[in-house]
Amino acid sequence: MAAMLELKNFEYYYGNIHAVKGIDLYVNEGEMVTLIGANGAGKTTTLQTISGLTSPRGVRGEIWFDGKRIDKKKGNKITAMGLLHVLEGRHVFPQLTVEENLKMGSYLRRDGEGIKKDFQKVYDLFPRLLERKTQAAGTLSGGEQQMLAIGRAMMAAPKMIVLDEPSLGLAPIVVKGIFEAIKEINKRGTTILFVEQNSKIALATADRGYVMQTGEIVLTDSCANLAANEEVKKAYLGG
Repeated sequence: MAAMLELKNFEYYYGNIHAVKGIDLYVNEGEMVTLIGANGAGKTTTLQTISGLTSPRGVRGEIWFDGKRIDKKKGNKITAMGLLHVLEGRHVFPQLTVEENLKMGSYLRRDGEGIKKDFQKVYDLFPRLLERKTQAAGTLSGGEQQMLAIGRAMMAAPKMIVLDEPSLGLAPIVVKGIFEAIKEINKRGTTILFVEQNSKIALATADRGYVMQTGEIVLTDSCANLAANEEVKKAYLGG
């Protein structure tokens, strides 16, 4: 199985601050992988660097996506290659309607029929968005905005989606629905890497996991094994 994404001895510096310290990480094509760890462990920096949102000056090591090296590429070029980032805090366009936000996701595409089909896929996955399609995105609930942010990423027909804290600030019942949708997107063939503070739901959703502490990967295994690991239980699962 080929790695869709691979980080080799990846480091990140904010000036003199060594935020990420020589990590190796891979995500195979079609796989769903989670990165867990305490706040400040370097998880968001890792995701943002993968998708070209941090300054390339701080990068050491290599990042490869779909067989091409991307650690010096700009974010828009990485997006055009098929790697989409759903940011922490959702970041929808508040003045635009739900439908207009989704259209923004497909702006690089020229396949009208494919776009039409993907609109249908998003609305099938998130019926709430269909009900709200003419509503301004800024008036949606937090859960609906998260659905919209994920739906907008789907409209780009991505090879891979990275998500940063998809459950942040959402009610447990909403979180359950969001993660069921993420599972379904993965089942349909999109490779996924996500960072998640709720370690319990992260390990129940993904295939494999990496545990990050103070900029280093300290553990990696199948999610089933990580969930059964005593140290992980104690540190992240409240057990």
